Amino acid sequence: MSLLPSRSDSPPPDDAGPRVVDVESEEADAVIAALSSKTARTLLNELHDDPAPPADLAERADTSVQNAKYHLDKLQDAGAIEVVDTAYSAKGREMDVYAPADQPLVIYAGDADTRGTLRSALSRLLGALGILAMASFVVQAVADQSVFPWAEDDAAPVADDEDAPVG
Repeated sequence: MSLLPSRSDSPPPDDAGPRVVDVESEEADAVIAALSSKTARTLLNELHDDPAPPADLAERADTSVQNAKYHLDKLQDAGAIEVVDTAYSAKGREMDVYAPADQPLVIYAGDADTRGTLRSALSRLLGALGILAMASFVVQAVADQSVFPWAEDDAAPVADDEDAPVG
C-alpha cells in the first residue's frame, strides 16, 4: 500500500461557457489537427468521463502510453484538455492528471462580428435548457406527490385479515 495517491481526487471540471472558435483561425487548425486521430477523440471522450493520468487513459483507450501521451500533448496544445492534478504511480513517479479544458466547443464559419453573437446565443440556449430541466423536475414532482412530505395520502390503511376481530 502506498501513501501517495495513485488516482486524482479532483472532480471532473464544471461545465464552462462555450468556447467559440473561428474555422479560419490558427486555433481551429490546432483543434482540428488534434482531433483528426480516432485515438485522440477516444482519449478526449474518456477524459469527459473521468480525469486521469496518461497510463490509465492508455489502458482505457487500448493504446500504448507513448501514443496516449503524444495525443494528450496535441490536445493540450490545442487547448482541448489541461493538467488539473498530480497523481503518483506505484513506484512513486509523479504523473499529470488530465481533464477537458472547456466544454462545449463550437467551431463556426462567419465574420468576426458573429463570434460575440454566437457566444451570447449559445449561453442563452444553455440557460434555457437549464430552466427547462428544472421545470421538468417540478412537473414530475407535482405528478408524483410522494416527493413532497406534506402531501396527504387519501388511502386509509387496510387491516390485515389475521388481525381482524372475529365476530
